[in-house]
Amino acid sequence: MGHISGWDTEWFYHLPFPFASVEWFDIGLTELAPSQGRLLARAVIDHSDDIAQVVTRIGFESEVRADVLRIWGYLPKSFEDFPPV
Repeated sequence: MGHISGWDTEWFYHLPFPFASVEWFDIGLTELAPSQGRLLARAVIDHSDDIAQVVTRIGFESEVRADVLRIWGYLPKSFEDFPPV
């Protein structure tokens, strides 16, 4: 077990180098839409299908739970800090 960084929209400075030590990457599958005003709730944009298709096309092994897609770096799989089934 190593360092688990917090959620961020920019990931460049979170990555450990070399990449050989990366157990997994989590990708959030939803985002809040821009505000339409103070009185209206913000809509949620779901990117699940688009992101899953790209990850599958690249050939990464992955799993989706809740609104998180985890890409496995190596075996054995670590389920640490991953949403429950």
